[in-house]
Amino acid sequence: MKKRASLLVLVALLFNIFSYGVAVSAETYIPKDPGNIYNDLTGNYGLLGIASQFHVFAKNKTTVNAHTDGNIATHELDAKNNFGTELHEGLLNQEINYIQKTDSFANSSGIPTGSTRMNKFVVGSNVDVALQDGHPTVNGSRLDHLTPDDFYKDRAGHEYIDFEQEFAKLNVAANDLATITPAKTYTAADFPDMNNRTIDLTDLSDTGFLLVNIDAEVLTMNTPLQIINPNDQVVVFNVINSSSALNVQSPIKYNDRSNHETEDFSDANISWNFGNEMTDLTISAPFQGTILAPNATIRITQNQDGTIIGTNVILDAATNRWDPNEIFISDNGTDTTDTSDSTDTSTTSDSSDSSTSSDST
Repeated sequence: MKKRASLLVLVALLFNIFSYGVAVSAETYIPKDPGNIYNDLTGNYGLLGIASQFHVFAKNKTTVNAHTDGNIATHELDAKNNFGTELHEGLLNQEINYIQKTDSFANSSGIPTGSTRMNKFVVGSNVDVALQDGHPTVNGSRLDHLTPDDFYKDRAGHEYIDFEQEFAKLNVAANDLATITPAKTYTAADFPDMNNRTIDLTDLSDTGFLLVNIDAEVLTMNTPLQIINPNDQVVVFNVINSSSALNVQSPIKYNDRSNHETEDFSDANISWNFGNEMTDLTISAPFQGTILAPNATIRITQNQDGTIIGTNVILDAATNRWDPNEIFISDNGTDTTDTSDSTDTSTTSDSSDSSTSSDST
């Protein structure tokens, strides 16, 4: 009788166990060690360094509120929309994303590895990751476009990108650009016809890259600014005489190019240096060219093509990756000896040249 009672107790116990389930330990998913960015980006990328190989390069936080056709490197990500370079033309062989921290992540982010492009998607050491149906997850959101082969995670105490170090370099770069003698300086007075504003770089040349100063007031006007660069020189516009806050309202039209998705960056020859003092930059009109404002919160509210470099980046409109061609400063600075007498066909006689302008730095 006792034996039968014991057997009944055992059966009841087994029934309860299988009814409520037993905790079964699963194998922990450990993504691959990413190493260091400089193991993957080994080229000489000029003054902007590795930042130029990303669509968004943010020291603190990136907020994605609209479709972002490009890759991101940021300390913190809040992504309510997807990101990644979607177009495959066979010209971009690698796409790297680096997210140190995130609380919000669209599961459609990232682009599948194809026959012509490899992905490397890296997250910080404290990001919660797992595998679900053969795809990595970030904080519970499955990344449907990525596989474990694409996915990496920092090891404790190591960072794939040292943002403090990189932004120290970028601050130096912004300062160096701001102190070079420009080949030309433009102010609002150079555009008497508000409806026909053109900067023609045809007669300006330089042995390295072309540096032009432009007064911030020019960019606050709400009519298009056409930039003609027929020789496809690398050109940097230093934005001068600005306060710490600037709202760019001028649509930038460059060589009759329109804003569009691409992985052909051969014509990405225009950059804008907003300097180290800028802390609040808003782009309120369609814009073309790389934006360097390393200490600013940059808000994009209209279409923009090019790299965006800032402390915080907020994307409220569609943007496209367009990596800039390298900017190199020669030992003797830029050569402006051939440009002292040059004039722009669209400007008045008040256009200031580097030899006479007191506003050039």
